[in-house]
Amino acid sequence: MQIYEMKNHIKNYAWGSKTFLPKLLGQEHGSLKPQAELWMGTHPQGVSEIKWDGQWVLLDTFISDHSDAVLGKKNAIQFDNKLPFLFKILAIDTPLSIQVHPDRIQAVEGYDRENQNNIPMSASNRNFKDQHSKPELVCALTPLWAMCGFRSYEHIQTDFLPITEKMPLFQSCQTRLDFFKQLMHLDHHKKKQLIAEALRYGQSRKDQTQWQWVIQLARHFPSDIGILAPLYLNLFCLNPGEGLFLKPGVLHAYLHGNAVEIMNNSDNVIRGGLTVKHIDVETLLNIVSTNNAVMDPIQPQMKQTNEFYYDIPVNQFSLTRYDIHPDQCLNTTVAGPEILLCTKGKIQISQDNEKLHLKQGMSAFVCHEAKFYTINGDGVVYKAGTNMGIT
Repeated sequence: MQIYEMKNHIKNYAWGSKTFLPKLLGQEHGSLKPQAELWMGTHPQGVSEIKWDGQWVLLDTFISDHSDAVLGKKNAIQFDNKLPFLFKILAIDTPLSIQVHPDRIQAVEGYDRENQNNIPMSASNRNFKDQHSKPELVCALTPLWAMCGFRSYEHIQTDFLPITEKMPLFQSCQTRLDFFKQLMHLDHHKKKQLIAEALRYGQSRKDQTQWQWVIQLARHFPSDIGILAPLYLNLFCLNPGEGLFLKPGVLHAYLHGNAVEIMNNSDNVIRGGLTVKHIDVETLLNIVSTNNAVMDPIQPQMKQTNEFYYDIPVNQFSLTRYDIHPDQCLNTTVAGPEILLCTKGKIQISQDNEKLHLKQGMSAFVCHEAKFYTINGDGVVYKAGTNMGIT
């Protein structure tokens, strides 16, 4: 059988939940520390293990030793014998930072620059952990609040004009980027003045979602200019099953809820606010794009009964959801390396005469050489894979 149980890393970030991941993983008690992310993949900051011949082995080592069988020749050539995606569970109790991710050229330049400046990989002020771009797809497991992409300039002006009478922000601005740069470059006194005016004005606008979030963000980061982000970024509340695809350069922040997320195998993050971590405004301004197209939630498309896929424009990763019912059996072919994550119930994966049982919170790694498998049981499974097709 070329399908193996996985053991994964949990990241204890300040914005995480003390209850969601422990409950998902079937633990009796919550965590003493916030558990923010569960990583499934081969990124150096958190390499998964698989159970192979009764022993736990590092997934990156296993892939290196069996690249064609694990990845398939087409994927092995395209992705330099490496797993090209990183699969995560996010458990968001308090807002994440306002952030952007680089494209390929920006990632290579930033990585080389920080190496030349002798910034250690583990340093708190390190932005670029690798040389990869970082597009990503997030898919809600529970209602998920997020901010991403700039609103129209007219909408930004509408919300900011009432609070900038004493501090005209728009006099020399022609574009959203002009405005954003001016906002981020305000001196400490002007930022403090603008935040105070926004909170005063926002008390009379609590019927509007963007102002509700301004006030809520201020409870966590009272002196951070990032609390005004709901006035210039699009706000979304994703329903379970809905997704958002973010290209490199799109400014965003996830605010509350739980989700699965898949991305290039990268941990490059440049932050601009709403965090106790390193903030690098100048690097963020060099990477951020305000030319985002209209962003709408992605609705999964039905491929066959109980199989739903998310249509996204990348080769490095794909995401599919299977809704497995007790009276049905789902047969699927393998188009490259896959990670199967059970987020609800219990399921059974069968190949020939061998079986692997997954309950809620468990995951499995599927080699390209597996060719096919069958899923039955009663549960929900998310499948991470590549978008390269069968070879």
